[in-house]
Amino acid sequence: MTNEHRRRCRAALWHWQLIERQPSPENACWAQALRQTAAYYHRHDPIRAGILEQRYRRHLTEEQVQAQLHIGRTTYQKANADLLSTLAVYAAREGLL
Repeated sequence: MTNEHRRRCRAALWHWQLIERQPSPENACWAQALRQTAAYYHRHDPIRAGILEQRYRRHLTEEQVQAQLHIGRTTYQKANADLLSTLAVYAAREGLL
């Protein structure tokens, strides 16, 4: 994943609710990739699912997310990097990256 891909995935995560509310072909593809990422982690990893919900849907701070999920900074950073990679895969399947 390039730095540009990482930047675009972070932006999509951060603007998730806006992407879902503003219809466009590109936003529809991002929304699909975001939903697929959330569904995957909801089934397979509660920590990463929690980060998706708390950080990117509710916009809590990193520290608040870590406290709510009872995880440390290193775990948070690794999980967040995994989220970006997973989203990049789904976004690439949608032709976004």
